[in-house]
Amino acid sequence: MQGGGHSPLSRWQGLAADQVLEYDVVTANGQRQTVSPCQNGDLFWALSGGGGGTYAIALSAVIRTFPSPSIVAVMYDINATNEIRYATLIQSFIRLLPIVADAGWSGYFNMAGMKLSGVFHVPNGDLAAVNTTLNQFAANNSDLNFGATKLFEVPLFYYYFAFVLEPSNPTGFNVLLSSRLIPESIIRNEPDKVAEAFVQVKGQSATGSSLLGHLVAGGKVSNISNFNNSVNPGWRTSLLHMVNSQAWPDGTSETDQKYLAQQVSNRAEILNRLSINSQGTCYLNEADPNEIDWQVKFFGTRAIYDRLKLIKQNVDPDGLFVCPNCVGSDDWTSDLNCPKTSNSRKLNLTIFLLLMEILVILS
Repeated sequence: MQGGGHSPLSRWQGLAADQVLEYDVVTANGQRQTVSPCQNGDLFWALSGGGGGTYAIALSAVIRTFPSPSIVAVMYDINATNEIRYATLIQSFIRLLPIVADAGWSGYFNMAGMKLSGVFHVPNGDLAAVNTTLNQFAANNSDLNFGATKLFEVPLFYYYFAFVLEPSNPTGFNVLLSSRLIPESIIRNEPDKVAEAFVQVKGQSATGSSLLGHLVAGGKVSNISNFNNSVNPGWRTSLLHMVNSQAWPDGTSETDQKYLAQQVSNRAEILNRLSINSQGTCYLNEADPNEIDWQVKFFGTRAIYDRLKLIKQNVDPDGLFVCPNCVGSDDWTSDLNCPKTSNSRKLNLTIFLLLMEILVILS
């Protein structure tokens, strides 16, 4: 939530940070405070998108809620016969994305080897309309087997989450992620360029890598008229959140781990070609900790980062709350054990040394 918070329903009603009305927090000086747009507004802005564990301890939040929608969903698992056919399948798939996005679809897909798999869903959707769109996609790829595709409807989102999404969310294994937010404009205007990049960075099951696509942006995420928060602005212009995932087994050597980490970084750089400014932005909660210029990639712009850092300095001047690649962590050593010498302290030290030299000369 404090980093933005995408979900299966974010296209329907916005990010988690967009729903926060008020926080109950304890600040670094031990004071308990109510934080809202009307009370401690700067801190509210920072807490809503500027990253967790940074500004205060959030005890609770008041969040806008909505009646649960029904869900129409489709699970799919499609295999291509060779690399060339896989590339054309992905081209067809990327061209499909704006169509289903305009129809209110959300969902996830996984690209690894010759397989494209995942799940799409439509809050309060029409089963017949989803089936028609799916049949057209299958007709455009009639040489491939769509037999494993499943179309179904449930009356509440909870059932969909509990039986479809939750079992596919494992924890407790070695994995490194990198991510990029892919602008909606390039998906609509240059789908083949997007497909080419995705095929280039797709995962390989044999090496423990995968490319995970999240159709969780656009829709209400792009509607920022009522939002007062510090969410990375890349979310507001994107349609896809793409995650490169690299796993490795226990016992993997440090040398091999560093090699795999470099591969993750390399794949993220390839996705930068799809960014408006070639820099690329990402979702800070699913990002590569080794990112260069993470202040811009995680938070969107240097101006946003500088404002967040100023708020951080005001509410936590002694740096009680510090975490890797969080706002203000660039003022600490890489192990986060020691603050770096500030410019003012450097100046005072320089003046002190000059005075000592003068005293030595005079003596």
